[in-house]
Amino acid sequence: MNLLFWTTQLFLITSLLSCSHVQTENTAGFTDEQKDQMNREALTIASERLGQMVVQAKENKEATTFLSTDLFLKGNMSLMEGDYATAAILFKHLVELVPGDDFIQKKYAVSLIKLGDIEASEPVLETLYSKSHEEKVGLILAGVYTGLDKEDKARELYQTILKKNPKSEDACVFLGKSFAIAKNTTKAINLLSECARRDPKNGMYDYYIGKIHVDNGHLKKGVVSFKKAHERQPSLNQAVTALGIIYEESEQHEAAIAIYRKHLKLKPSDSSVLSRIVQVLFLKERYDEVIPYAEKLSDLEPENLNLKVKLGILYTDANKYAEAISVFKELLSFAPQSDKILYYLGAIHQEKAEYEESIKYFNSIPESSGLYTDSSIQIATMLSTLAAADLKFKEPFLAHVNLCLEKFKDLRVEFSVIKSGYFESLGLLKEAMEAMMVAQEEKGFSTQHKYYLANLFEKEKRFEESTALIMGIIEAEPKNAHAWNFLGYAMLVRGVEMEKAFEYIQTALKISPDDGYIRDSLGWYYFKKGELKLALNELELALKQIPDDFEILKHLAEIHKELRNFPKARTFLESALKHARYPGEREEILVTLEELEKDRLPASRQID
Repeated sequence: MNLLFWTTQLFLITSLLSCSHVQTENTAGFTDEQKDQMNREALTIASERLGQMVVQAKENKEATTFLSTDLFLKGNMSLMEGDYATAAILFKHLVELVPGDDFIQKKYAVSLIKLGDIEASEPVLETLYSKSHEEKVGLILAGVYTGLDKEDKARELYQTILKKNPKSEDACVFLGKSFAIAKNTTKAINLLSECARRDPKNGMYDYYIGKIHVDNGHLKKGVVSFKKAHERQPSLNQAVTALGIIYEESEQHEAAIAIYRKHLKLKPSDSSVLSRIVQVLFLKERYDEVIPYAEKLSDLEPENLNLKVKLGILYTDANKYAEAISVFKELLSFAPQSDKILYYLGAIHQEKAEYEESIKYFNSIPESSGLYTDSSIQIATMLSTLAAADLKFKEPFLAHVNLCLEKFKDLRVEFSVIKSGYFESLGLLKEAMEAMMVAQEEKGFSTQHKYYLANLFEKEKRFEESTALIMGIIEAEPKNAHAWNFLGYAMLVRGVEMEKAFEYIQTALKISPDDGYIRDSLGWYYFKKGELKLALNELELALKQIPDDFEILKHLAEIHKELRNFPKARTFLESALKHARYPGEREEILVTLEELEKDRLPASRQID
C-alpha cells in the first residue's frame, strides 16, 4: 500500500471539506446565496472523491484499516469542533467502509441530528435499534420521530422501552410530556405518578407533574408537586429552582432565599441556583450576604463579565475596596475603553482619598461618554482639595476648572462654586467672591448660591450688596425663613440695629419655629444683650437640631466661657475644632482655646 498516496488524498479532501464552510477573501464579493451554492458544490465534490477512495480502499485490507481509522479520528474531531457538515460526510463514508460497526452507525446518526438532517438519521437509527434494542438508541430514535411529527411512533417506542425497563426516567418523562402536549393531561399525570411509585427516591416525575399543572394555570397544584419532588430528592435542581422562582414572583423572597440556601448546602457549586440567590439577595440589597455566593458563582463562570461587574459593585458597597479594585482592573483588561469600569475605579479611589489615582481613571473617560461631565466635576473637586493642601496642584486645578467653565455652559454654576470654595479655603475671600459673581446670571444660580455669595459679601464687608441680594430673595419668597434669619444674624455680627435684627429673627422663627439655625441666631442675640440664661437655652435647643454645626458649638463655648464654666467651654471648643472646614476656622478655635487657658488660670500663674 502506498501510504503517502492515501494520506495526501485524504488531506486534500478534508481540506476541501473544511473550506466549504469558511468565508475567505475569495468569497467577499459574492451574495450569501452564491456562497451557499459554492459551499454545497465543494461538499459534493469532496463527498464524491471520498466515495471513490472508499471503493479503492475496500480492495485492500491494510488500506481499509488505515482509511477507517483516519476517517473516524477526523470525523470525531469535527463533531467536537461543531463542524457537523464535515462530520456527517466523513461518517457517511466510514459507514460504507465498515458497515457492520454499530458504534460508527451511531456516530453517523448523531452527526446528522446535530447537522439538523433528522430525516436522514431516521433509517440509520431504525436499523441500529432493530439490531441492538439498546435503550439509548431507542430514546434518540423516539426523539427523531417526535421531530418528524410521527408522535404515534414515538409514543409506541417510549412504551416499548418502559415495558423493558419500568425505571427508565427518560422514557417515562418524554412519554408523559408527549401526552401533555396532546392535551391528555390526566394520562400524562397518571403515567408520571406510576413512574414515581416505582422509583420513590426520584423527584423528577413529580417535578414534571408540577410543570404540567403550572402550564395549565394550576399554580397551587404545581407548588404541591414541586414540594413533593423536593422531598423525594432534596438535591434536585429543577424542583428547587421552580419553587424559588414561584416564591420570587409572588414576592415571598425569604422563602426563596431559604430554599436556595438549603440546596446550596447540598450542592454548593450549582451555578443556576447560585445565580438565583445572587439575584434575589442583590435585589433585597443584602450585600454582605450575597458576596460569598457571587464569589463562588464568579469562580464557576469566569467569563461572565456582567457578574464580575455586579461583584465589583458589591465589594464597593461593602467597603471592600481592595477586592473591588482587583475585580474592576481585571474587567478593564477585557474592556480597556469601558467608561463605566473607568468610572467605578475612579470613584473607589476617590472614596479612599487616593485622589491622584482617581483622577487618572476619570481622565481616561472619553468625551463621548455620558459619564464624562460628572467625571470632570469629580476631578475638579479632588484637584481643589489637593491644591488647598499643596500649591503644586494650584495650576492644574485652575486650568481644569477654567476649561470646564468654558466647555460646560450649563454647569458654570457648579464649577464656579468649586472654584470659589477653593479660594475661600485659603482665606482668599475676594477671589472667592469674584468666582461666584461670574455665575450670578446663569440659569442654575439658585437661592442657596445667593446665600453663599451674600455670606462672602458679608465677610468682605460689602454689606449693601449682601443685603440687596437677600432682600431680592425675600421679595420673591416672603415666607423664606432662612432669608429673614440671614438678615438678622448678619446685623448681629455687624453689631448694628440690634432690635431690627431681633425683629427679623423673630419673623424667621414664626415661619420655621423648629429650625436650629434660627434658634442659634436668637441665642446669639440674647448673648449680645447679656441675657446668658436665655442665650444658653436657645443654643441648647439649636444643638439638639444640628449637633455638629461649627458656629453653634463655637457660640456655646463662648457662653460657657462667659459663665466661667471653663471645662464645658473647652469641651465645646474641642468639638468645634473637629467640625472646622477651613484652616481659618481651625486657627480661630486654637487661639480661643489658648485664651481660655489664660482666663481660667489665676493671675499669679499667668505671670509665671
